[in-house]
Amino acid sequence: EEDEGGEVLEAWERAYADERSWESLQEDESGLLRPVDTKTLVHAQYRRRLLAAARIQKGLIRYLYIVIDLSRAASEMDYRPSRMAVVAKHAEAFIREFFDQNPLSHVGLVTIKDGIAHRLTEIGGSPESQIKALMGKLECSGDSSLQNALDLVHGYLDQVPSYGHKEVLILYSALNTFDPGDITETIAKCKKSKIRCSVIGLAAEIFICKHLCEETGGSYTVALDESHFKELLLEHAPPPPAIAEYAAANLIKMGFPQRGAEELISICSCHKKIKSGAGYICPRCKVNVCELPTECRTCGLTLVSSPHLARSYHHLFPVPPFDEVTPVNRIQRGGQICFSCQQSLYNPDGQSNLHVRCPKCNQHFCLDCDIYIHESLHNCPGCESQR
Repeated sequence: EEDEGGEVLEAWERAYADERSWESLQEDESGLLRPVDTKTLVHAQYRRRLLAAARIQKGLIRYLYIVIDLSRAASEMDYRPSRMAVVAKHAEAFIREFFDQNPLSHVGLVTIKDGIAHRLTEIGGSPESQIKALMGKLECSGDSSLQNALDLVHGYLDQVPSYGHKEVLILYSALNTFDPGDITETIAKCKKSKIRCSVIGLAAEIFICKHLCEETGGSYTVALDESHFKELLLEHAPPPPAIAEYAAANLIKMGFPQRGAEELISICSCHKKIKSGAGYICPRCKVNVCELPTECRTCGLTLVSSPHLARSYHHLFPVPPFDEVTPVNRIQRGGQICFSCQQSLYNPDGQSNLHVRCPKCNQHFCLDCDIYIHESLHNCPGCESQR
């Protein structure tokens, strides 16, 4: 293996994508080791996620608070270099993925340290401001208090409009919680306010966390390693199924503001500061706001842009899962190449590789294009070309 300068690297100097690759070793019919087919493994994990997502009603406007445990337990080094560093790295990726999947939703950050819950950021629709605030407050100390975090989050989410789906995602490193009162009363209060609480543990299963998730309709999982933690975290990015009693349909009045002129000088209603240009003008009360989506601080109108609304369309009408075509089957006429990237679906031996076929247009696609179509493009090229 060579680095960018062309120098040959020693084995201990190389960077491996999977540091536990020996667990994925495969054998052929004669018992000899064969190269690990990472593409097939990644595609198998993706297929499990895709088939698990049924056509069910989902909440498209989400108000999510991410609660990050920064107690002394987060400084443990069982995750390299520490639990805190791993959580911060993957929380950044999750926030970006969350806004990509949920353009109409909002996120806020809460940290727990020294037995106190502190709201790091207000709930909003800008990923950059959330990530910047998180990276500037990465210090571990004291104990963790789950009740204080739930009380703080409940106070803010209780003011969310009825059409918004209220969620809490807790990244918990500690094995205990130091609470000032009865935490079961706080859990009952969250359940009454229809707040869905989910927990991802980094140490071991804790009864109170499991009880919290069961009562509020969330999910409780414990990460085995860093890659498993990343997988569990990203599972919370797509909109979850709407709970039956929470899923009342509502008509929401929205405004589509125009972008202000670059030379316009006005007071931003979000931060109460004088700014020049690069803002949006509320169509109802004509005040200036910095970012979308948001709610106007003056008249309360929900402000979005048309691209945000259009990007939520694929959650309502997703691309159906493609059917797998095994190498044993013959490729249908005209299916020798991937319809999307035009790469050959044959290997050098003349045998067809594992690929998929759209059930509607019957076009064939390679595994990489299958993932790209369902997770990024959200449109079948074969079906779109027939219109």
